[in-house]
Amino acid sequence: MNIEVYSDGSATTKDKPGGYGWVMVINGVKHSEGKGHMPGASNNDAEMEAAIQGLAAVLKYLNDWVTGEDGRPLGPLPDANVTLVSDSQLILGWASGVYRFKQADKYAKYKQLEFLVKRLDAKTRHVKGHSGDEHNERCDKLANLGRLQKEEELKSKPPEQTLIGTKKTGTLCVWYKGILKVIDLDSNVIENHDRITHGTRGGILEIREDKSR
Repeated sequence: MNIEVYSDGSATTKDKPGGYGWVMVINGVKHSEGKGHMPGASNNDAEMEAAIQGLAAVLKYLNDWVTGEDGRPLGPLPDANVTLVSDSQLILGWASGVYRFKQADKYAKYKQLEFLVKRLDAKTRHVKGHSGDEHNERCDKLANLGRLQKEEELKSKPPEQTLIGTKKTGTLCVWYKGILKVIDLDSNVIENHDRITHGTRGGILEIREDKSR
């Protein structure tokens, strides 16, 4: 049995929603697909999540073959040649071990990818993005749908109560501990940023725990 799982992510900046998509192909025939969104994600975050979700779907598919009614495995996974296909050289390099993963804050997520690759003994294959590959193009569409779904949810959300007001001048945006905050310099009020309530913002000051810039 030959299984290819295509994956792709879609994101802009880490403070905005991201999306992922995957397509499973068994013996050359499309079997299933999936998509999802992330509250905030860089492009690499979305690409990694897509690979993880796609490989997890493969593992579930194979486990279902050998799982009894009580949920206990009846035997080893069936023989399958599994290949992770992506247009991201970085994700494939992390998956294959060619590239060393150095992002300490995302190490737990990387370990999920590493576990799935080893559990499935998965190989990797690169496909050029936007080159007309049917399944890669579908993954790209699914990832974008996942990202836009979240953005549409945010747009349709009613404005929250605010002491600062909508698009007020004399405010400062500060990115701290994964949260974007709006500071009213006149009243000293601080609120978590919401684009519907506060509008879009320009320059952002990032405050780190060990230093600031």
